[in-house]
Amino acid sequence: MAPETVLAWQKLYSAVALLAAICSVCALLKTCHDVRTGVLRPPQKSVAACILWLPRVWLHFQLAYFLGFPSILAIAVLYAHYIGLEAFIPS
Repeated sequence: MAPETVLAWQKLYSAVALLAAICSVCALLKTCHDVRTGVLRPPQKSVAACILWLPRVWLHFQLAYFLGFPSILAIAVLYAHYIGLEAFIPS
C-alpha cells in the first residue's frame, strides 16, 4: 500500500476514535444528569434493588451513546470526502 493510503486510513481511524470518545463523554454526562435530576432514580430499598438498577443505568447510557452514532458516521463520511475518497483505494 502506498504511504499516502496508509496515512489517510490512520487519519480517518484517529478522527473516528476521537468522535467516539466525545460521544461517550456526552452520553456519560447525560446519564449522570438524568440520575441527578431524578429521571433514573436509584432505589432506596435494598442492595439487591441497587444491583438490579445498574443494568438499567447501563442501558440508558448505551441508548444515549447510540443516539450519537449517526453524527459520528456523518462526520466520518464527510471527513473521508474531505481527504478524498480516492486516497483510501490501495494501489
